[in-house]
Amino acid sequence: MLNKSVARRYAEAFFTIARENNKIDEFQQELEKIVATIKEVENLEDYFAHLLIPAKAKKEVAAQIFAGQVSQLTLNFLFMIIDKRREAYIGFITEEYKEMADESRNITKAELTAAREVPEDEVKSLAEKLSTSTGKTVQLDVKVDPALIGGIKIRVGDQIIDGTVAKRLEMLKEQLKQVKIS
Repeated sequence: MLNKSVARRYAEAFFTIARENNKIDEFQQELEKIVATIKEVENLEDYFAHLLIPAKAKKEVAAQIFAGQVSQLTLNFLFMIIDKRREAYIGFITEEYKEMADESRNITKAELTAAREVPEDEVKSLAEKLSTSTGKTVQLDVKVDPALIGGIKIRVGDQIIDGTVAKRLEMLKEQLKQVKIS
């Protein structure tokens, strides 16, 4: 939970700068590039996370890697994160930033869980219906869980729409427990 609250503060600050400069999409891509590079380059993640390496050395390495690939504002943001010893949070910060960017674009994420693969046209149709009902553009993340037996479960934020056979069987079981036989 601490990771999320720390990341949220940094992401909010950077998002404010991005909005003021009208570069929300550009800065999101640059943050994603930084995170991807840190994960892809061997030992770079360990290097940035190491507490005994001075911030100055980390900033020099970051400048060598990212200069010319990201804007100076994004590079300065990365330097500030390094100075504050929050480099381990860069992935969390990027995720929080992406959520804020999606919110500003009126996009919400939803999770669709089904017992079997759902055809793409059905996913698209469901996304359109959810978009109409929520008033936001809904992007569905589809997962398959055979334990559901049949049907689908959709989670949009804190709201869950459960139309699975497993849930119906559970509800039937509870109803049968309530029945008094005379």
